[in-house]
Amino acid sequence: MKSIKLLIYGGQGRLEEFIEKEEDIKAIGVTGSEMDLLDFNHTSSVMPDVILIDARSSGKYGQEVMPILKVKHPSTPFLIFTAYSEDHYLIEAICHGAAGYVLQDGGMKQVLSAIRQCANGQIVYPASFKSILMKKLQQDVERSPVTLDKAIEKLGAFSKREYELLILLTQGETNQQISKKLFLSIGTVKNYISRIYRKLNVNNRPELMALLYSFQKSGMKG
Repeated sequence: MKSIKLLIYGGQGRLEEFIEKEEDIKAIGVTGSEMDLLDFNHTSSVMPDVILIDARSSGKYGQEVMPILKVKHPSTPFLIFTAYSEDHYLIEAICHGAAGYVLQDGGMKQVLSAIRQCANGQIVYPASFKSILMKKLQQDVERSPVTLDKAIEKLGAFSKREYELLILLTQGETNQQISKKLFLSIGTVKNYISRIYRKLNVNNRPELMALLYSFQKSGMKG
């Protein structure tokens, strides 16, 4: 069994005792300093698979590190564990590229599950967020109707197959689910997704969702 290497930011090490009990997750470091994150020795042997921001007791809740992580470690998914359930915090996190947002009320089992999902390339948000985002993307606005179709059309030219994949990606489908629905191999799905990411200049699904949200937020102007 391959271990998931986890770097923890914040929380004063309170999560380590839970992580230690898991055979497939290994905490490779704990820090509360932005400078430590920048200086962390990310050699190939210690590169974290997931960065967990424990923001339950932080007044800043991670705003100070999310921009750092997006620029410094764009390929490493980061997950936020927080007590902040307000929609605007959630939307801010997705716009910074967070791969997951787990609320304190969900307990430790949900955090551990989210770590595994993020390490597997999935995005993990509260169920309410998907409905909030999709509603925003699909709602009609009097001066400028904003639908998911229009947002995608505005982003660029896609083939029929790319368009189908893009719709499924925005719905949170995994590569395996997309493979079954479109009758494609996993390798082919990954190739299509890589092509879509290159066209949109994004690195992952959270950035894709944030891009779509930004078009809705701007009223599809321009």
